[in-house]
Amino acid sequence: EPLAAASLGQVHVATKGDKTFAVKVQRQFLRELFDVDLGQLRRLAGFADAVDLTSEGGIMDKNTQRSWVSVYYEMKRLLYEEIDYLKEIQNCDRFRTNFDKPKFSHIRAPNTYPEYTTEKVLTMEYCPGIKITDLERIREAGLDPADISKKSAESFLEQLCRHGFFHCDPHPGNVSVEKLPSGEAGLIFYDFGMMDEFGAVERKGLVDFFFALYYDADAKDVADALERLGMLRKGVDRISVEKVGQDFIDRFQATLKSGDQWEADLPAEERKKLNRQRRKELGEEFLSLNAESPFIFPPTWTFVLKAFFTLDGIGKTLDPKYDLTRLTAPYLKELLDLKDGNAFRTTLMRVLKRAGWRPIDIDMAVTQPRRVAKIEGVVKRMERGEFKPRVRAMEVERMINRNKLVQSNIFNAVLSCLFLNTAASVATLGTNMIGAKPVAKSFLAAAVVFGLRVPYGVFVKLRKLDEYNERFGVASK
Repeated sequence: EPLAAASLGQVHVATKGDKTFAVKVQRQFLRELFDVDLGQLRRLAGFADAVDLTSEGGIMDKNTQRSWVSVYYEMKRLLYEEIDYLKEIQNCDRFRTNFDKPKFSHIRAPNTYPEYTTEKVLTMEYCPGIKITDLERIREAGLDPADISKKSAESFLEQLCRHGFFHCDPHPGNVSVEKLPSGEAGLIFYDFGMMDEFGAVERKGLVDFFFALYYDADAKDVADALERLGMLRKGVDRISVEKVGQDFIDRFQATLKSGDQWEADLPAEERKKLNRQRRKELGEEFLSLNAESPFIFPPTWTFVLKAFFTLDGIGKTLDPKYDLTRLTAPYLKELLDLKDGNAFRTTLMRVLKRAGWRPIDIDMAVTQPRRVAKIEGVVKRMERGEFKPRVRAMEVERMINRNKLVQSNIFNAVLSCLFLNTAASVATLGTNMIGAKPVAKSFLAAAVVFGLRVPYGVFVKLRKLDEYNERFGVASK
């Protein structure tokens, strides 16, 4: 009988001499099944990109560009890697090496046996443990569920920010708990088939994002970090992005310091009230974001978010007060060495920034006369009419969009009348013409088609546009 079974394989316990092994055996014809199923998913992803479904909030929001085909290819790559057990052994060894530090002595990954492993049969050390969501057995072992939830969160943040090599599928079946000789809780990770990684640029961008959000509370630095992460398009209207971003950061910091509930945890009616208030305050900026779609959803983050949601579920099962957002703040102090190369330099740069003595501040002071002279030259050229300023007026853009719909309705009404008159003329004056009736019917059908587009444009498209603008506290008329 198998020790455990899943959709891709099953695990058996085996012994040889005094050693006990966990042997994972892959199910038959998986690659062939993947070929068929992924072919269907490829068509579905192409259809999703063509339709471009949107909803309010999250990755489906209008302000975010998505490529479901890119997500498909990322998923396809990881799925085929997951059924290659030789690749899984490499992933397991790399994961174990990354956590081979005294600080993370509570993190454990099974030893592997390449000599007993093939592409479809994987042999590892047998490491029994308590399922991470089995609260009853965890308490019986004298372990603290809140401590376990904290350790699981820190282990994932370490994988993302420092290693750049992370477990994409940390569900309760792939993480167990054991009692260490010290009496503390230890974590055992299994199943390293679905692993992914970030490059150095993405890791630096992620660390910069966390520091800008948690410590500096600076929307510009957050936007710069998002650009490095590939989540913000270059050349977009950064003023709107940073203004909305600063509002989010201010609310985030206020909630973080006060210990109040996050907005996502508030009752639905209260959330709607806050959203309406925010739209009135930042309506223009929200409309600008939706028009430009400045954000991008990188495919790799599909599995990062999946892992975050899984860990959040585990954490809240272990500890009702679990909050990954608040656990991140103290952990960031341990990442000071990643911010600017080493902890001393990061601390020094933060002190110098507050005092205004950073190299960039000194450079600004030294080059200030040249900068003033340059501004004076620009002003003089503007006075001579050599420059033509370009101004983006959101109100004018809204009026133009509405006028386009109105003109389209007028055009459809004119065409409908034209085809109706032509049909009437052919039917009355062209009775002796060959094929007069079919021609008249064709013109009449065209008149009906264009005539129906008029009420659809007025009562559906135009009303929808007005309601959309009204939601953000602005008028489109």
